[in-house]
This record gives sequence, C-alpha cells and structure tokens, in this order.
Amino acid sequence: MQICELRQSLLDCQGHALVLGGPGSGKTTIALKKAVVRINAGLDPGQSVLFLSFSRAAVARLGEAMQQEVPKTQRSQLSMQTFHSFFWTLLSAHAYLLGAPRKLRILLPQDEQVEYGSIRVRARNEQNADWRAWLARREEMSGMRGASHSISSPAMPRRC
Repeated sequence: MQICELRQSLLDCQGHALVLGGPGSGKTTIALKKAVVRINAGLDPGQSVLFLSFSRAAVARLGEAMQQEVPKTQRSQLSMQTFHSFFWTLLSAHAYLLGAPRKLRILLPQDEQVEYGSIRVRARNEQNADWRAWLARREEMSGMRGASHSISSPAMPRRC
C-alpha cells in the first residue's frame, strides 16, 4: 500500500482518528500499520492492541492482513476478536463477581426449549407462577437456595 500524505497523517496522529472509506480503500491495512506504530512507540507491560469486529469474516481478514503487515515479533501484542467472543471471555472470567456460576455456558435455542419447557420468553417474570416454580426447582437442583445473588432475573440475557 502506498503511504500518501493523508495516510501518513493517520500514522502520525497521537489521539483518536475516525477513518471512513469504502471496501478495499485500505482502512484495515492502515489500522494494522497504526497498531505497529503504537507497539513500536512502546506499550506498558501487559498491554496489547485490541481489534474488535462484528463478524468472524472480518476477524479472519484481519488475521490474514496481520500475517503480511505485522512483523512476527510484534504479533503477540495484537489481539483480534469479535465483540461476542471478547465479551464471552470477559463474562467467563468475571461473571462470578455478579453472582453467576463459575462455569458459564451458552444456551442454544434447542437447549432453551429443553431447559425452560413451555414457558415462553415473555412469560419469564416474577408474576408467572410457572416461572417462579421453575426457578425454585432450578435453585434446589443447583444447590443455590439461600444464595445472595441470582442470575435468573428475566432482565439477564439467556442466550447469545
């Protein structure tokens, strides 16, 4: 990629920058080059550069570009994930602080039917006697009776 004056100004920028452009205009490549510039400027111990994307395809594309654009010695200081995988990692590591079980799992739609039976999503609230009974059975089975925190609130996400 040719580094024109405009792209160089992005690489030299010390703060945040918004880059707009169509497909193939070089946004990803310039972001990778900017990451290398940032790494070369020095990161604190334990720091890395994080790229987040909405799609796996974009993360895969970024990984391919990284192989070409980023020296091997600096690749370990780059992390690329989808938003979903980033937050799943965060929840897996720290959700217990909110009262969640230490071992979390993603409830797939077919498992949700088995797990909740005929109780529809809209009916999963404290006013529904079936829902309260289901929560009580679950607490008894999991040994959570008397726990100070519960993640069974209908406001909590049930699946990703």
